[in-house]
Amino acid sequence: MADHVRIVERAYDAFRKRDLDDLTAMSHPDIEIASVTGVMAGREGPYRGIGALGNYLQDVERVWDEIELLPQEFTETKDGNVLVFGRVRARRGNARIDTPNAWLWELEGDRIIKVHVYAEPTGDARWLFRPDPA
Repeated sequence: MADHVRIVERAYDAFRKRDLDDLTAMSHPDIEIASVTGVMAGREGPYRGIGALGNYLQDVERVWDEIELLPQEFTETKDGNVLVFGRVRARRGNARIDTPNAWLWELEGDRIIKVHVYAEPTGDARWLFRPDPA
């Protein structure tokens, strides 16, 4: 099995650089991204498909004056998904955000197929996805 945590770490780096080519290379053709950015951009559903990655990055640039994802804790689940806890720091006009965040990355093989962004993770959610201790 591919090292899913490493793939997700690469995805954060590619997002930071806004590297569409790298994001495309690591994504499944049917990728789906459900994010706060999409809601703020007026989308009624998640971004779907490789072609939507460019739309997502365009919306990130349009919606946010600044945005920084700060992943801190990576946990690979039993089913090979990756749960990440961290923070998001963003600015839109005079409004600044610095908030806890969680991301659930679903992978198929070595490709990212779904990303779910949880802007208000609860402490309880952390334990729902933890693998059993060895």
